[in-house]
Amino acid sequence: MPSSWPKTERPEAEMLRVFLLYNSVMSQLVMGIDEAGRGCVIGPLFLAGFLITEEDHLIDQLNDLGVRDSKLLLSHKREALAKEIKKIAHGYKILKVIPSAIDRYSINDLEIKFSAKLINHFSPHRIYLDAPVSGVGIKRYCRAIGSLCLNPGRKIIGANKMDNANVLVAAASILAKTEREKHVRILKKRYGDFGSGYPSDPKTIKWLTDWNETRGEWPGIVRKKWNTLEKI
Repeated sequence: MPSSWPKTERPEAEMLRVFLLYNSVMSQLVMGIDEAGRGCVIGPLFLAGFLITEEDHLIDQLNDLGVRDSKLLLSHKREALAKEIKKIAHGYKILKVIPSAIDRYSINDLEIKFSAKLINHFSPHRIYLDAPVSGVGIKRYCRAIGSLCLNPGRKIIGANKMDNANVLVAAASILAKTEREKHVRILKKRYGDFGSGYPSDPKTIKWLTDWNETRGEWPGIVRKKWNTLEKI
């Protein structure tokens, strides 16, 4: 058997090598991470991880669906998109951080910890996320997440308002927000209509005021260390 390929076979062998190399790169797993409920005074924080293989047609599908920052979409549109996003996903996971944990720990530290949990669950090659810090703090934030990962070599890319710039993060934001909205509907059946749960919502402030005047002790759904309560 000759030690090298015959000249007539070299182009085919080279094409096969390039094809395999191309597919190994294009099939890398990439993930977007985003949260919902960070600033609310009522209810948990939700973090979602959205995973796909890095292929142009999947990215195009997300863009064609109109996937973008969940805050720019109406509720019914978010719910419809969430169903379609899940069909495209290689995998997805949504984590819930309860109010008592948010009262006990820094919310940034919790996001770092739960982002690392999402990464460890899927072990993607590259991660994009919306960082809740700015300037040099973004690199420190990403390094802190990386330090908790089982494979610290994963590339973590963070930026402010990444859900506006990256469709994977936008998809994660839709999953997180729809999950929060579903949870809020459940809470309202038990505790009454407290509005959006955000301090800027007059209905939320009225609910907190009424609860404080009639019952005194805050229920478990309220973040008790939020400055909002000091003004009630």
